[in-house]
Amino acid sequence: MPLPVSLLPASQCLAAPAVSTGYSSDMMKTAVIAITKKGAETARRIASATGADLHIREGCLKGADGAVAFDSLSAHVRGIFHEYDGLVFVMSLGIVNRVIAPMIRSKHTDPAVVCHDEVGRFVISALSGHEGGANRLAYLVSSATGAEPVVTTATEANRLYTCGIGCRRGVSAGEIVRAVKGACTMAGISVGDVRCLASAWIKRDEPGLLEAAEELGLHLRFIPRWMIEDYYERNPRAARSEFVHERIGVHGVSEPCAVLSSRNASLVLRKTGFGGITVAVARERLTGGSADAGVTKGKGRVLLLGGTTEATGVAERLADEGREFFVTTATEYGRDLFAERFGGRVIKERFTEESLRRFIREKGIETVIDCTHPYAGLITAAAKGACRSEGIEYVSGIRDTGSDEEAAAYGRTVTVSSLREAAERIAALGARRPLFTTGSKDLGFIDILNGMDVFVRVLPYEDSLRACLEAGLRRRNIIAMQGPFSAGLNAALIRQYGIDCLVTKETGRQGGFHEKLAAARECGIWFVVVENRERSEM
Repeated sequence: MPLPVSLLPASQCLAAPAVSTGYSSDMMKTAVIAITKKGAETARRIASATGADLHIREGCLKGADGAVAFDSLSAHVRGIFHEYDGLVFVMSLGIVNRVIAPMIRSKHTDPAVVCHDEVGRFVISALSGHEGGANRLAYLVSSATGAEPVVTTATEANRLYTCGIGCRRGVSAGEIVRAVKGACTMAGISVGDVRCLASAWIKRDEPGLLEAAEELGLHLRFIPRWMIEDYYERNPRAARSEFVHERIGVHGVSEPCAVLSSRNASLVLRKTGFGGITVAVARERLTGGSADAGVTKGKGRVLLLGGTTEATGVAERLADEGREFFVTTATEYGRDLFAERFGGRVIKERFTEESLRRFIREKGIETVIDCTHPYAGLITAAAKGACRSEGIEYVSGIRDTGSDEEAAAYGRTVTVSSLREAAERIAALGARRPLFTTGSKDLGFIDILNGMDVFVRVLPYEDSLRACLEAGLRRRNIIAMQGPFSAGLNAALIRQYGIDCLVTKETGRQGGFHEKLAAARECGIWFVVVENRERSEM
């Protein structure tokens, strides 16, 4: 059952003209019921925003054209209980329970029942949460009034994270799905840890956002304008965007929406850009119980296997939570990336399974979070084995590179399974000046390209330069630079050196894959992608 494509913020519902609510033949037929004057005003706002039928006890609301009047609540509910797919009661939950109890038969046939208090604090999924759609109906109503949705089914209650999303008009569902997955990886969680997506009221009719929520199997909540304005009034030091304010009248979307769609929440991933989409992740702070631990089940010491940008976000979150942790990296680049922020917590070491087990025992590690590079298969295997042997938790925070539809759509893309195969294909293509952006660790393919003008781009470290020279590369063909690299800078390098073939690993968004593809497409050169076979086989 898709969400309605148009909702109004609660502050605008009464004054708003008729709008397209998104309710159609495939939507839930819903009634909103109230028995007091105060409840009737709230019910009218809900009905106005969602297109639901309005049912009001006689004498409680004047001028409510089209409303169904009734005298006895019990008798009226008996008459309509199975005429509607969803019932929204604006009254106390105790009254609702007593009224509907005699009619309840089966979760497969009973309507969705939601209880909304009269003043708009909470909207509770009371009956037929999953099968009948009450959970989703609760989120729908919360988008209209700003009330906090209360969903108590186990699969919902144990999810502590929410993703706030801001996006440009016309963005596709696929782009949003990739952005959400990327943000979750950076926050050190999985999509399965997320309870809902949230965005601003102005995005209530954004097709890509609605479709992405469906694809991810997540509820979608739209935060009213007044709530976002109040967020910035209460948080004067919160990050603000004047550009966003000029466009829609509030200073931000992703961060306030992530926080406001949770209870007692704080950001674990601040606003992060994904090409026209911004995502922020917030986590609820609950008291007691194992669910409070979030990604890591215990409160003990954490070992973060790092070296990537995703690891930076996880480390910052651990630091914000006051957790004891170490960050390890196998490279000088990784050490430099972390040392300034995390000082003595940073350890440069190439672990084997045996040395990792020893480190875990010596330091009292209870959880290992693996944020290594997608191609670092050896350390991932060692980490899994060590955690298994020591009986501690292993959490994967490895970026999901996934298949790239854009690359497949580019007519000059070639996909290979290894660097040696890449070299063989380049020779067959007739390219003469290839640029490898695959690092200095494996340069054994150079001999295949004898006679070509081969360029490599590596990090500006002595070990990297030494590996290139030992492989037989000329100094003038070594581009030693530290990213990030924009599509424009990639294209400039391609033109500067006359490159006719760009080689990359399947590194995903955070690895600059899309910027490389955009540059290759702009310059019309071959784009060779080395698939991540090693990771997929583990």
